[in-house]
Amino acid sequence: MILTFAMMCKKTQQWILCPRAQEYAVVIPTKFKDLYSWADCVDKAILVDKQTDKIHTVPVGAIVGPAHVV
Repeated sequence: MILTFAMMCKKTQQWILCPRAQEYAVVIPTKFKDLYSWADCVDKAILVDKQTDKIHTVPVGAIVGPAHVV
């Protein structure tokens, strides 16, 4: 569903519906490389593999859990 708002057109003097700005995020699921998902002892990061076969797009307002937005 696309959200809209009404606006008066100055040229035609008629009310028109205009779409609201939409914000979307591309979601790339990941899975842990390490079986136990332990942080690396050097940079304290957990290695993950991108699951590029499962990429999808979602409205930003629909993100309800932890996410890294770049």
